[in-house]
Amino acid sequence: MLSSPGLREGFAMRRFLLFAPIFLLASACSGEEANEPASPTAAAAGSGSAVAEPYRTSFDRAWQNASEGRSPSQACAAVVGKAAGLLKTTATGGQERTDALEALDACYVRAMAHFVDTTLSVDNPGTTQCVSLLKALPVHRSSLGGFLADVGEVVAAYDRRLNERIEAKVRSACPDTAAIILGV
Repeated sequence: MLSSPGLREGFAMRRFLLFAPIFLLASACSGEEANEPASPTAAAAGSGSAVAEPYRTSFDRAWQNASEGRSPSQACAAVVGKAAGLLKTTATGGQERTDALEALDACYVRAMAHFVDTTLSVDNPGTTQCVSLLKALPVHRSSLGGFLADVGEVVAAYDRRLNERIEAKVRSACPDTAAIILGV
């Protein structure tokens, strides 16, 4: 049944969309990062924008994925889940709220923009890179955007900031699919 590549990719996408909210919820409820030792903050240092300690391990992983040309969305799920969980429960003001909102922006906007930059940094980006973006950005928006809205954030504002960072490159490299990639 899953013998053709198109069916397998569609199945993988549906599976990710099914399980991403579950992982986000588990991350938000657990109050813990993944059971990996905290790596040196080289990834965060390269990002130009470190996040607060509770989010650092997962954000470093998201940034590293983006640096390797892999979508940061799954690693960002832990960041967004934790931040959304705190914003809905205890992070109603002060530095904890500021840190949570910064972590949301760091993953939703900056890590994804870094992924796009990395993906399109090859000489003469073409179909392969555009397909990679077509697979990653709609999933990123749909899986993480719902959690932003759930905590009262304006998803369109996050999308606008992301598009400000990537629009020119996407339109240049992927003119036929830019509107879909950019979600406009």
